[in-house]
Amino acid sequence: MSSHSASRPSAESIDAEYRAIELTLLETARGRWFLAEHGRRARRLDSILLEDAIRRLQQSLREPPALLGLLKAEIETLKVALADTRARLMARPTVDESIVPTHAILKAAEDVHEVAWALQANPFDPKGCEEIARHAGKLYAMSQTHAAHSQRTLDATSTLDAAAAKLEGILESVLHELQVDSEI
Repeated sequence: MSSHSASRPSAESIDAEYRAIELTLLETARGRWFLAEHGRRARRLDSILLEDAIRRLQQSLREPPALLGLLKAEIETLKVALADTRARLMARPTVDESIVPTHAILKAAEDVHEVAWALQANPFDPKGCEEIARHAGKLYAMSQTHAAHSQRTLDATSTLDAAAAKLEGILESVLHELQVDSEI
């Protein structure tokens, strides 16, 4: 094993560092704004690149029929990849994933509820109030992370759906051109 590969961080450590930075950014309004803005710009760039690729495909439709057959195969492969990616995005996360599971949010809400009931018996309990505040803060942070992840997932699936629809249109054009070429 070379010393170069030994110093390279693992995918797990990179992912853990990414998630730590993301959670830190989600703690502030400015951080949440930055993540939303970064996502919007990345989606816009992805859309521009996808539209450019689609434009180039459309321009190549008048190429020889062999190219049309190749385009048909490539588009069908892309459609399958988009559908698979969409399905993975919309799948429920497992407990092992770093996304805050719904049961953790519900547990935090139950903890807050239990402390609130305990405070009814003792109207002035500073430790109880601190505990409620701590649990409420956790609950808020978990729900913000969950909401941000859900929004990113919905945005990504929307982009995938738009790409799939455009690919379907291109595929129809390719199939039409192949039919026209076979009739000639």
